[in-house]
Amino acid sequence: MNNIDIYTLVATIIIAVLGWIFALWLQRNNVKHQHKVEIRYDIYKQFVQIHKEIQDSIGKLGASTGSPFILMESCMISFQVKLKSEQECLFEGEQKWNKYVQDIYQLNSEFNNKYIAMLYVFEDWTAALRPLLSIKNTLLKEIASLQKRIIEQLDILQMYSVNHGHDWRTWDRQEIKQMADNIRESSYNIGCYLGDFMVLIHNNLLSKYFGQKRPTRKTLDPKYKVLTKNGIVENVDFETVEKMRVYKEQLISIAQENLDRYAPPNGHITEEYEKYLRSLINGICPDCNNPIDVIDMEKSADGFCFHYTCGHGWKGVTIKESISIKELLKIKSARKGFGLIRKIVQGWKPSGDPKLKHGVDVYMDVNREQNEYHQIVNDHQTKNILHEEHETLTEHKQKIT
Repeated sequence: MNNIDIYTLVATIIIAVLGWIFALWLQRNNVKHQHKVEIRYDIYKQFVQIHKEIQDSIGKLGASTGSPFILMESCMISFQVKLKSEQECLFEGEQKWNKYVQDIYQLNSEFNNKYIAMLYVFEDWTAALRPLLSIKNTLLKEIASLQKRIIEQLDILQMYSVNHGHDWRTWDRQEIKQMADNIRESSYNIGCYLGDFMVLIHNNLLSKYFGQKRPTRKTLDPKYKVLTKNGIVENVDFETVEKMRVYKEQLISIAQENLDRYAPPNGHITEEYEKYLRSLINGICPDCNNPIDVIDMEKSADGFCFHYTCGHGWKGVTIKESISIKELLKIKSARKGFGLIRKIVQGWKPSGDPKLKHGVDVYMDVNREQNEYHQIVNDHQTKNILHEEHETLTEHKQKIT
């Protein structure tokens, strides 16, 4: 074997060894990379589970702040029918108040336990979440501030009977409502910040492996902030805000048109329907008395449908019976998760009675939320009342059945 053959053999062996070492290194890196992906995915699954539990608890906390006074006032029925003394009924009402406050305390405590569990998960995986350490500290500080606000409001509510007397009928309900609203808003902000944190965790752990990042939350009001990698900032969705402004203008315009059409001297309108339209014109939801923000709108030649951020809405359908100005307007109010809660029918329609050739003016208000049923039928020509009903909706249904 000559020197050239030896050099060739040695070079071949060296190349083979180097190739084997490179393949081994590449295989090891691939295994390491796959293992890292699996760990990151497992970490994210843990956060998803605990985040779901947190959002459930914070949602219950926010929902628990509804007014307890309806239940408290029901305790006075026994006094009104002379079955119990006034003091006994007031005591029962105060017990319902104490339960209301304690339930909020309990739900806040349950949220704190879930929140602490989430922080433990973060501490367990600090190495994988190192880029989010400063953001986590920002989150801790903001949630601590919001929790302090919740506890301050709860402490005032708990001592309300001591500081304002045990006759809860004299309490300042507007002040109490404001404190309950503060608790609800604080819990809402906590839930939003934790959702923002989950977006950052997802993008830190998984986005580079799947090539997609979850978008940063946008708000409809600059007073609501967003947790980002740069801290807590404003991130207003100005495009949606502009659409909502246009939707609200159209809502008010339709309400004003209907009021001008039916109000005297142009027509006839019931007091309830006029109040409903004026509330819309003033930008106040007739169902919950909150400011109207229209999140979505559907409009066609046959009708319209507006959806508010408060969960209520206005659906109107105009049915033209003939070529005339006579119209029957149907208004439906719905709430997400509850379905139809109110239906108002206002206007003219033909009558099957040959004596009423000019038709009748109808007003009907079916209010499931207030358990009320109202109906007035007038002769369109003479305006004389032909039929009138004002009763609870349950009694009306019993008559039908």
